[in-house]
Amino acid sequence: MTGTGPIRRRRLAALLLVVSLTAALAPTATAQVAVDVTVDGTAIQSGETTTVTEDPVVGVDIESDEPIRSVTVRVDGESRRSFEPNATNVSEQFTLDLTDGDHAVSVVVDGDERLTATIRKDSTGPLMTYTSPFESVGQPRTGEVSIERADTTLSVEFDDLSGVREVRIERTYEWRFAGRSRRDLETYRIENPGDNVSQPLLFGLGENELRVVAIDTHGQRRTHDITVWLFDDQRPVIELDRFERTDGRLHVAGTVTDNVKVSSLSYRIEDTAQTNFVLNPTSAEPTRSRMAVDFAFTVPISDSAEGLVLDATDVAGNEREWTVPLDYRGHLEPRVTITDARVNGSTVDVAGAVADGRVTRVVVESVGPDGAIVDSRTVYDGEATSSVEVRERLDAASGETTVVLRAVDADGRDYQESVTLATPTPTTERPPSPTRTATVTSTPTATTTPAPAAATTVAGDGDGDRETTSGDGTLSMGVVAVGVLAGLLLVAGRRLGRRRRR
Repeated sequence: MTGTGPIRRRRLAALLLVVSLTAALAPTATAQVAVDVTVDGTAIQSGETTTVTEDPVVGVDIESDEPIRSVTVRVDGESRRSFEPNATNVSEQFTLDLTDGDHAVSVVVDGDERLTATIRKDSTGPLMTYTSPFESVGQPRTGEVSIERADTTLSVEFDDLSGVREVRIERTYEWRFAGRSRRDLETYRIENPGDNVSQPLLFGLGENELRVVAIDTHGQRRTHDITVWLFDDQRPVIELDRFERTDGRLHVAGTVTDNVKVSSLSYRIEDTAQTNFVLNPTSAEPTRSRMAVDFAFTVPISDSAEGLVLDATDVAGNEREWTVPLDYRGHLEPRVTITDARVNGSTVDVAGAVADGRVTRVVVESVGPDGAIVDSRTVYDGEATSSVEVRERLDAASGETTVVLRAVDADGRDYQESVTLATPTPTTERPPSPTRTATVTSTPTATTTPAPAAATTVAGDGDGDRETTSGDGTLSMGVVAVGVLAGLLLVAGRRLGRRRRR
């Protein structure tokens, strides 16, 4: 019996050791923590984004099965609120002071980050940048801008954190006519414009009031009130499409245009007083159809008449009076003609003309075979005209030269005529060959001086007659014979030397 006691004690110690090891190796239980966050009363989960239009009220509710030692609320990594509740339940509510933009908000419990979400603050309306018909980042500094054309396009770019929901544009114009005041209002509403908007507008002469309102998806709005001044110092423009005289009548048709508004158009026979209105005078009311007006009329014309006077005015009082001669051909396409082109040494003489049409520029050019312009002359550059004479001298190209006569009309259209000429290739003069002196070696001292022309000399030595010819660049037969004999003696001497060395 005494032997069983120690055995039991050993078994009990082993059991206690196992229990201790099991307890030591068992995982430690983690406290269960639940975090709920609200922004302005609306719950937000980790990873989500919510948008506010003013500083938000944030609520934090935490439950844990163990006492909570500390709670920290961070904004963009910076601690904004901290609590030490030492309790299993926490409920706090506070206002976060935020700037506009996105902010990362985190809730940290006992050193562990339990929730991170994004709060986007958008407290202002969309930013607006104007690109047409004036340029301005935001509202113009003085609140006023000026333009020079009535019909234009208002182009605006937007920048907003949440996006633009709606744009409203209003243009107001007031004017007086016949002693009465009038008011014109244009209103446009554009939904979901995206990042920009382009809206055609029509302004009136002088002062206009423009209001632009941009509203984002949260109702934040930005309003710009701008005074737009429309100035006009340009005269109306008259263009004729038909000017034809038949059977004592003159048929006239064309278009009158203005950058703001055409007020009137009239005509009369030159040197007469009777005026006839094609377009009656009108008010300054913005009217798109009065910026370009087609017209046509027929008027009896006598044989003694010399011209027709057209008179156009705009609402600013600018006037254009045009006396059109009865032989006017400007309504036709320009006729470009090269009448003469000839080579004159290293140059080309050109003559030609531009007739009919309304040309503002005439240029003549010489062009090489590779298409490169060798020379150019501007013959005319000025007000529209129907007749230009051309007489110019241009540098020529080597081998071949193309002469181009070019005319540009008032509408910018190009008309041209060309002709190609063979032109000489410049050559480099070679210096004359040097004069050689031929020597006759019939005797060691006999020398023949060459004459300017070749000559034949007969010399006798008792064995017969022999001819030697001397002249510029020609050696005598005697010289050739001596050269051949000297060569043979030289070869023979070399062979003899080799034999002796052997």
